[in-house]
Amino acid sequence: MSDEALLDAAVEQFVLTGVRRTSADDIARRAGVNRATLYRRLGTKDQIVARAVLQETARVLTRIETAIGEVPPPGTDGFDPVDYVLTFFSVTVDEVRGNDLLQQLMLKDREDTLVGLTARAGDALTLSAGLVADRIRSLRAHVGNERSGDVDAIAVTLGRLTQSLLLTPDAPPRLDTRARRRAYVEAVVVPLVLGRLP
Repeated sequence: MSDEALLDAAVEQFVLTGVRRTSADDIARRAGVNRATLYRRLGTKDQIVARAVLQETARVLTRIETAIGEVPPPGTDGFDPVDYVLTFFSVTVDEVRGNDLLQQLMLKDREDTLVGLTARAGDALTLSAGLVADRIRSLRAHVGNERSGDVDAIAVTLGRLTQSLLLTPDAPPRLDTRARRRAYVEAVVVPLVLGRLP
């Protein structure tokens, strides 16, 4: 059994019982291995949790990438950079807010999850910022803006924005309709991403 499959078993167990109430034996049983094998392959429970969350983050990013597609080369007809940013933003918010693992952990282990999503979120933010920075560079090339010195900082800022939207979904901005999302994206996100107003 691969490490990825072991981590899948951990995620499945965390969704069922939460992190705090999940033991290494629970994960090992779900994975069909013994506890010694689990520890030898993945490390301590804290390490398993960190690796499982990072693997789940990578999967979420893959789904986002698949949903939004690539930015076409400059000059491609019919491509609207603002619509692309709106789709990217909407898909990201929906993926993060609708993630089974995050939703269950917020219900079952709220305090620990909040710490994990803030104080221990560095690896996940770094991973997500890589995708965002890549798309910002591609979008800027498409619209003829070659400025790149601020791209990494903007990518991290947008990752932190997504983190905030996850942690406080009932606070402003209201993003429950496409029109509200579009207004927010055009006012806040597009100028950051494209480096200019739409």
